[in-house]
Amino acid sequence: MKSRGVALLLLIGTIVVTGILAAAISNIVLNQTRFSQHQVSRIRAYYAALAAMNLAMDNLRTGAWTTGTYTFCDSGCDVNDADILHPVSISISDVNATGIRTINITSDYTYNP
Repeated sequence: MKSRGVALLLLIGTIVVTGILAAAISNIVLNQTRFSQHQVSRIRAYYAALAAMNLAMDNLRTGAWTTGTYTFCDSGCDVNDADILHPVSISISDVNATGIRTINITSDYTYNP
């Protein structure tokens, strides 16, 4: 009888330890997935801003754009591109006394798990 009781306790202990390890591994995998999605979102926003910067510089060179604020997004903006997942705002200042024009670019991104 005692050996059956010990075997039962060992079995229950093994199941509990296995459950705890499975929960810990699941938590690690879930956190890593969230972190990866956040990184992908951040990188997409960065490259959207970089594309907007190149577009702004090209439009300034050709004279298509002047001082002002322009938006760059998938639809309903000054520049529409279906590949842009994160809206980008481009602000172009007047030429200052030294002949320099400032371009400020802001890209907004959020991650909703």
